[in-house]
Amino acid sequence: MIKVMVVEDDPMVLDITCKYIESIPGFQICAKAGSGVEALELILQKQVDFLVLDIYMPIMNGMEFLSKVRTLEMTVDVLFLTADNNMSMINQALKLGAVDYLIKPFSYERFKSALENYEKRFRLFQEKRQVTQEQLDDILKLDMNAGDKHMQKGIHSKTLELVREYLRNNSRGLLSQNEISEALGLSKVTVRRYMEYLVTTNEVVLQIEYGSVGRPTYTYKKI
Repeated sequence: MIKVMVVEDDPMVLDITCKYIESIPGFQICAKAGSGVEALELILQKQVDFLVLDIYMPIMNGMEFLSKVRTLEMTVDVLFLTADNNMSMINQALKLGAVDYLIKPFSYERFKSALENYEKRFRLFQEKRQVTQEQLDDILKLDMNAGDKHMQKGIHSKTLELVREYLRNNSRGLLSQNEISEALGLSKVTVRRYMEYLVTTNEVVLQIEYGSVGRPTYTYKKI
């Protein structure tokens, strides 16, 4: 079993996250912590393979906690669950060894996919001394279609790939719903539905701009 420690200061989110983990075969919760300080004490006492970690917590946040863990030369793997969609924070998390980064609110299917992908990686490194290039590629590749088999109602693979292709070709700046709608010939309602789906799969970041009057403007940036 992969031993997991969950670090989350919101008791309700902590409880939901633990239930998610317990529903996925191969994982066992070995510790729970409500702050980075508490987590640092526990990780020195427990055998932990995998951290599910929030960023914003009192006294010591998740990034500070993970930095201290790395100074102790602990090689525990990390999945971040956080509301922070700032690119600099995501970059910092990846440099500290995060295997995945989920932005709240996220879907159960995306969470399940993250753990299943990690479980494959964990087993590969535990059970094999040597691997083929194909086996390694299967673990390390960024498979943007990994969650498509769990696509929600109203999301169709061909339209989704059309949207993804447009985002790949226009990845340097923020894109509004209107721009995407006009470029692809899709209704604004359709664009909104697909972009919301891509937010849950951690492929784009949503930014909401509030003007002095009227409705807020939704813009998106490819991660």
